[in-house]
Amino acid sequence: MKIVIIGAGDVGFNLAKRLTHEGHDLILIEENPEKCNRASEILDVSVIQGSGTDQEVLRAANLGSADMLIAAAGVDEVNILACLFASKLGVRRKIARVRTSAYYRSDSILKADDLGIDLFIHPEEEVSEEIVRLLMRSTASEIIEFEGGKILMLGMKVDPGFPYLNKQLKDMGTAEQRRHFRILAVLKGDKTIIPTGEDYINKNDQVFVVTGKDYLPELLKIAGKADEKLEKIMILGGGKIGRKVAQSLEKRGIDVIIVESDKAKSLKIAGQLEKTMVMHADGAEIDSIVREGILGMDALVAVTSDDENNMIACLLAKHLGIRKTIALVNKVNYLPLMPVIGIDSTVNTQISTVNAIFRLIRRGGIVSVATFHGIDAEAIEVEVKANDRLTGKPLKKLKLPDDALVAAIVRGTEVFVPYGDTIINPGDKIVVFALPHAIKAIESRLS
Repeated sequence: MKIVIIGAGDVGFNLAKRLTHEGHDLILIEENPEKCNRASEILDVSVIQGSGTDQEVLRAANLGSADMLIAAAGVDEVNILACLFASKLGVRRKIARVRTSAYYRSDSILKADDLGIDLFIHPEEEVSEEIVRLLMRSTASEIIEFEGGKILMLGMKVDPGFPYLNKQLKDMGTAEQRRHFRILAVLKGDKTIIPTGEDYINKNDQVFVVTGKDYLPELLKIAGKADEKLEKIMILGGGKIGRKVAQSLEKRGIDVIIVESDKAKSLKIAGQLEKTMVMHADGAEIDSIVREGILGMDALVAVTSDDENNMIACLLAKHLGIRKTIALVNKVNYLPLMPVIGIDSTVNTQISTVNAIFRLIRRGGIVSVATFHGIDAEAIEVEVKANDRLTGKPLKKLKLPDDALVAAIVRGTEVFVPYGDTIINPGDKIVVFALPHAIKAIESRLS
């Protein structure tokens, strides 16, 4: 597939990096010369310096011959205009990253069809939804849903109370219990491994587990964790993400406090939200958040525009005994550090946006793709066809590449974790979990 990407910032760069694993013909357009040089040096893609709204640049990229345009520049109007040009040139699919809600609201004067856009991606909404999922599953450090939430992949921090600390994975739970979940990966420091039953779980490890939605309560019991309901939540930062999270939590009957450092902004937010209490204070100062009632909260969500302030606020909250902390951290280099320093969960706008776009890029039987914060791995959801090479043989005879495994199978209304003797049937949906070097081989098996 020929794909043109507008923008080589964090979103465009990471999209291109992941798509190169799959053998697509990629052209990256970027105005900033430093970002162009970075992309040229690191990625195996064609890079054109220029604006995504420059018709000569688009002609140089031969946009009219592309199968897809992904407009992921940092400016909404650039993305919208690029999609409009692509539509006129007959590009089949156009995806635009747009942050301003006025462009995609139902009452907008210009609709998506008028702008030539097939799909809008809203970064703040993607992150907001992820935060709410994490708050609703309070023990998870990360959670990704497949097949409408029937399959859950969740990260869990190994703390001193973990019942199987310093024991081998094969000893976790009973044989019957192990038929309902599987440890997919273990993050040890900054190294991600696909473990075997012989591997040990140690303090400060982060384990990634797959299970069916209905089995989650039992899995949490096995892990010595209780999925306690969070009833009082403080949000630092009243930007788009903070407001959207508060609106969603209000509807669930949860008590919410927003702490916003800008006085005018805090007054505006107070008028937009129905039940949320809005405080004007500096969330980066411990005295301020203590004064505004952090000691009575079950969780802290830090989503200001400053990564360092978000991290420090969450660390202070953990020191004060707050059960759940979530930090917005947009510097990707920080992500592997978060579990180590004690922050429960991290969200990242770029990764959430990339995941959202990948859910919309279907290749053959592939339904969606998702990545995880801080670990090098992907989960690929696949619909198995009648003539697929994966059918008719036990998993142990499929010769899947090392560091890749079939994590879950959906068969009709049934969801289960497969093992070596399981046979994949036509019509099944499967979720494959793999480290980066195994992804290309997996893609070729699924094509």
